[in-house]
Amino acid sequence: MSTPILPAPDAQALNPTGIEQVSQCVRTLRSVRRFRSDDVPITLLDFVLDHAVCAGSGSNRQPWRFIVVRDRTLRGELGDWYREAWQVLENSGYTARPGGSVRASARRITASARYLAEHFEDVPVVVVPCFLPVPRNPVDLFGGASIYPAVQNLLLAARSVGLGTVLTTPHAICALDRTGRPTAHEALYLRLCELLAIPAGVVPAALIPMGWPAETFGPSRRRPAREMTYRDRWAQEWGNVQ
Repeated sequence: MSTPILPAPDAQALNPTGIEQVSQCVRTLRSVRRFRSDDVPITLLDFVLDHAVCAGSGSNRQPWRFIVVRDRTLRGELGDWYREAWQVLENSGYTARPGGSVRASARRITASARYLAEHFEDVPVVVVPCFLPVPRNPVDLFGGASIYPAVQNLLLAARSVGLGTVLTTPHAICALDRTGRPTAHEALYLRLCELLAIPAGVVPAALIPMGWPAETFGPSRRRPAREMTYRDRWAQEWGNVQ
């Protein structure tokens, strides 16, 4: 990561310290799947949610609602549900790799995700962002643009105060297949909605475990941006653009 260019004096930018702090927050936003049992103060949950709803959305509809699950009994029921959904994922081959070749990093991620499934009820907080679709903003790629920016804000705000999170969507494979048709596991998806009293037509966008991490934050492992960026047209290398 290169050193940020200092803004011009009249630019509407953060000061250099603020820029570095934002950069560090973004660069160390890693998925956390192991949590301490300590409770999360309501004041911090309010802080995180206040920043989530600062996100943009189509026509500024703000088509989101957030269910914050802290009740121990309900967390236990969610844990049972999550383990069943995780088993569906594993049985579907989701965690497998073509040809049976699995890199060590992929094995670590799968083991970490399996640990979360086995201990889901021990996570002190689970946030469930829900999307309220309308005909002009349906459940599709464009609808996602009106809920996932809020989710990303939530993840970043949590990281800024030292809370760990991970965005999970095991319910998605239970609801629809790759062609958009209901799957044989639709009942499992509907059971999640019943557990959380989510009305028909409202879509849970994610299940986000949140708490004090039992592991350390650190730089995310990503390919360099220049390897993933084209200049002007598809497949035209960014190169050493000046």
